[in-house]
Amino acid sequence: MWGKVQTVGTITEFINKEATLGTAASFDELLDWALHPVEQTKEVGANVAYDKIEPFLDIVCVMSYPLASIIITMAGLLYIANSKERSISWLTKTTIAYIFIQLLPMLTKAIIQMLVV
Repeated sequence: MWGKVQTVGTITEFINKEATLGTAASFDELLDWALHPVEQTKEVGANVAYDKIEPFLDIVCVMSYPLASIIITMAGLLYIANSKERSISWLTKTTIAYIFIQLLPMLTKAIIQMLVV
């Protein structure tokens, strides 16, 4: 059906050893910006500061979906078990928290930009 498998090359030929999946902001850039604010623009400092925070924000955003799903499922079970007031409270609080967490990177970037100006 598929025919013969032909080897094109080795894995090491396809992997670029100098390529990285992502680039992290170096601490030297942040330190240089803090020590020489006249020479460096505020924009560069804000971007470096945000780049330091962004991985943690990404982790929080990724973890929020499964946690919100579990809490919403529990709230649904509470609703079935005739605890409607507490269930509705859990649903609204979880929804608001989830939306806020998803907007957190944008809000953080906006706050950093406002502090720079």
